[in-house]
Amino acid sequence: MRRSLGAGALVLAGLLTAGCSLFGDDGPPPTQIPKAEIGNDNHVKGAIAKAVQPYRGHDVYVDILSLRRYGKVARLVYAVTPRAKTNTDELPRQTFGGSYLNPNAGAPTLMDTKNLRVYDRLSIGSGDDATCACTRLKDDYPLDQPTVLYADYPAPPESVKEVTVIMPVVGPMPGVKIS
Repeated sequence: MRRSLGAGALVLAGLLTAGCSLFGDDGPPPTQIPKAEIGNDNHVKGAIAKAVQPYRGHDVYVDILSLRRYGKVARLVYAVTPRAKTNTDELPRQTFGGSYLNPNAGAPTLMDTKNLRVYDRLSIGSGDDATCACTRLKDDYPLDQPTVLYADYPAPPESVKEVTVIMPVVGPMPGVKIS
């Protein structure tokens, strides 16, 4: 029994190192959450796209930190920073996807406006067991500090160099470059 488990592990390791995955030669996306520091303009430093919109008594700042291809997968990394305007409560955790019982960061959509194609987030599993390939939240968004989130999508073709990100609360964010 012990010997067959070792052989199975070797076969699995061989398949993964041979590049039999969705992530291609670049490997899987990093698992570390990038640090987010607020700049003088109240947006996260180094953001490649920025937006702010009043929403439910907050000014909600959304900053796209990266949109990068990893083989057949594209990962969107973004930060949400709610600022108190008239409401001093934290921003509800389901604001950027999911439901009250299962909040996540999967509501943004990628749109290729030149080829008229929409890319919805990827899911893991199927049917009732399907879950978002994205950040799952435990708590509401705290005021005045960025929360960094991610969501995975099918990667657009290499010929697509930029997309419009349709973001909850702030709306379309055009011209987001894919690296």
